[in-house]
This record gives sequence, structure tokens and C-alpha cells, in this order.
Amino acid sequence: IASGIVAYLGTFLAKYRDSSVTSWIELMHTNQVPSSSSFQLRVVIGEEVTIRQWVIDKLPNDQLSIDNALILSRSRRWPLMIDPQVQANKWIKNSNGEKLKVLRLSMGSYARMLEIAISNGEPVLLENVPETLDPLLEPLLQKAVFKAGSVNMIRLGDSTVEYHKDFAFYLTTKLPNPHYSP
Repeated sequence: IASGIVAYLGTFLAKYRDSSVTSWIELMHTNQVPSSSSFQLRVVIGEEVTIRQWVIDKLPNDQLSIDNALILSRSRRWPLMIDPQVQANKWIKNSNGEKLKVLRLSMGSYARMLEIAISNGEPVLLENVPETLDPLLEPLLQKAVFKAGSVNMIRLGDSTVEYHKDFAFYLTTKLPNPHYSP
């Protein structure tokens, strides 16, 4: 159930997540698969010390926010956080501290700063993302990393940069109901 939530339900509201989990549990009972009658993502994949630190770092202390953070921490894709109240921005900034590079697409040098962060393995927060993304980000969003000899590389526009394994990328938008093309 936890894998299903991380893989499929991250983009949905709490009400839909809850109804999906309930139907999955019912399906498991119908097919005589051993399971408990209730499920909490926090209990299965959460670590209380980590969650407590997230709350200290200004993550709202409600079940949806904690579930979202757990999904973010276990996902293979870079998260796009719909954040009209700027709560996710605060949390990401507090969690990553001074090493976090905060960029905006409107910054003239954002591409160069992004390349440097990728090479150095620094976390990047791309904030206030509009509904149309720069095509330069496409290989990064797809994690189109390739090997050149023994080094991991990624292409960004006309540049090929070394891809550091510790690089992390977060995107936030203040738009309350954005529509992104696939």
C-alpha cells in the first residue's frame, strides 16, 4: 500500500488518497491477503526523528503535509509542490540551510547557477514556477543522466555538465490550480 501511495497518489488530494487506500484494503481482504484494517503512511515508512525534524524545519504538523513529505522523500522524481501559502518553500529552505540555491526562471543567470549546483551536488529550489517551463529543464526533470567514461553527465541546453549524485531539485509554484502539459 505504501508503494502504491508513493508511486500513484502523490498528486491527489487527501480525500481521494483515503478512499483509494480504503478500497485497496478492502480488495486485500476480499482476496484474503493478510493486512490490517487501517493504514497510515507515517507508521509504515516514516521515521519519527526525521518527521520531528521536518516539523522543527517548519513543515506543517498535519497528516497531509507529513504524508506529502514522506512521498517526496521516497520518490524517484523531482517534486513540484503546489504552494500558494509558501509553506513548502519555508520547509525546503529550513531543511537545506545555507547550501540551498534558490533560483527563479526570471533570473538571467539561473541556467548557469543550476549547472554549477548540479556539478557540485548542491540542492536547488526553483521557486514561483509558471505553468510553462523552460525546455532547458526537460533533461533534468526526466533525469536523463548518461555515462561519459566513468562520470555521470547531463545535458542542459547546449551544455553538458557533470551530474553529482548528491544533487537535489525542488520546484514550487504559488499557483493554486496549475495546469502543466505532460
